[in-house]
Amino acid sequence: MQMRLRPFLTMTALVLSAAALWPASSAQAQAASQGPSVAPTRASPPSTAASAARPAAVAPSTLERIRQTRTILVGYRDASVPFSYLDADKRPIGYSIELCERIVQNLRKEWRLPDLTINWVMVKSSERIPSLLDGKIDLECGNTTATAERRRQVDFSVPTFIAGGGVLVRADLGATTLTDLRGKKVVVTTGTTGEKIINRANETGRNLVPVRVGSNSDAFAALVARQADAWITDDILLAAFRAQHTSPKDFVLLDKRHTIEPLALMYRKDDVTFTREVDRELRALIQSGEVRRMYERWFLSPIAPKGINLEVPASRFLRETWGVPTKVDADTDVIFF
Repeated sequence: MQMRLRPFLTMTALVLSAAALWPASSAQAQAASQGPSVAPTRASPPSTAASAARPAAVAPSTLERIRQTRTILVGYRDASVPFSYLDADKRPIGYSIELCERIVQNLRKEWRLPDLTINWVMVKSSERIPSLLDGKIDLECGNTTATAERRRQVDFSVPTFIAGGGVLVRADLGATTLTDLRGKKVVVTTGTTGEKIINRANETGRNLVPVRVGSNSDAFAALVARQADAWITDDILLAAFRAQHTSPKDFVLLDKRHTIEPLALMYRKDDVTFTREVDRELRALIQSGEVRRMYERWFLSPIAPKGINLEVPASRFLRETWGVPTKVDADTDVIFF
């Protein structure tokens, strides 16, 4: 049975910091989006500076290891609907998963690796970056925000989605703002920007009581079980969990967005050749219009396993990103109250 959700993604907060996400000059942005023209048939040796900056776990480079083993290690999330989650047969599916599968498909073609296989590795929020740095995964395909803090350790693709930090509350609380939750228990998933929001809220005297859990599923379960009064994370995830519940009206997604969340695929820092291959395929998918068709499948159509339809049109900010696909290079860790 199809469940429907009224479009919810308001962009009021995002407008305030548009300059932080997009370049000031369209000419500069276009030049950045084109990237270098390099033949993909042979891996370029890493520069001395890049080799020095790269952790030991990354030697040899990602593509060198992939060519040797004929395997790519792809990290996924088990409950980040509709980006990365499990279907009824416990197989990874979702918008980010489909993007990563297309990247691997292109690697098979461009690097002449027809037998390249994907080894799927489930990672939790707190495990994403350590798994990359330790070489347990080569590419993370979930719903990770390209924050300035994270970019000091890892690298990100061009944005694949623009979300906002939202708050989902139990309807019986009657809350309309974060301030209304003073003294209430607010659940956050460890290792997410939701933690930053609740910490900053308490620094400004809102006196929220944090409840930290290990996964999105655990967070929503705590809200349902009344072990928490609210949940803070990406608004699209809040809407997805709400839509899948047997009684969505028991929960309310508050209007205010507290952060700008440019979501992107994540990989190791200073791995120049692999970075180029990932971004080149993503830009090709965007410029051909294929990403828009993928978006319609995952955000505007019924999706497995329960047939829910999130009915979330692409925001103006996401459409602008598609127009000029450019990496985030500014400090996006801005919190609004």
